Amino acid sequence: MTNNATRYDRVQVVLHWLIAGIILFMIGLGLYMIELPKQSELPPGEESVRAFYFLLHKSMGITVAMLIVLRVVWRLTHKAPPLPDTVSKWQQKAAGAVHVLLYFVMIAMPISGFMQSMFSKYDTKFWGIVLPRIAEADNGMRESFSQVHECLAFLFIGLIVIHLAAAIKHRLSGTEITDRMSLRKDNT
Repeated sequence: MTNNATRYDRVQVVLHWLIAGIILFMIGLGLYMIELPKQSELPPGEESVRAFYFLLHKSMGITVAMLIVLRVVWRLTHKAPPLPDTVSKWQQKAAGAVHVLLYFVMIAMPISGFMQSMFSKYDTKFWGIVLPRIAEADNGMRESFSQVHECLAFLFIGLIVIHLAAAIKHRLSGTEITDRMSLRKDNT
């Protein structure tokens, strides 16, 4: 069993799992909603549900962006527990690089999505509240940010797979690294 000095604090643990859950849901939602037909692609009289999913995705994206900012601020002011000496130097460097890239993508994704939305002809709504427009509609800019957002999404999926594979590897090998971010209370 690990002790508190080798675990992340409760705030970091809760933010990790809350953000992870939202992000996984949003990736699935994003992949689903882009395949939905646009209103113009449907026969007359049929209504597209595409707008509902896009508005949900945008609201959740802004919400998770706020949680990510909180997480980054908390992380900058609260040290991470050190990795055990049993983890090789190359694995420590690889873990550090993957975490830096995860944080980069967690910040870049909502920014690119927000900018994509700002350059759209449609209002950006946050749980029904219309946000002020900071840019005029521009289809070329919207498409550029859309491509960036899509590329970041696939990079994100790859990084998540690497992160999960490493966690599974450590769990199966019996190291206590995964206990550092466990939701269960430490009994020591």
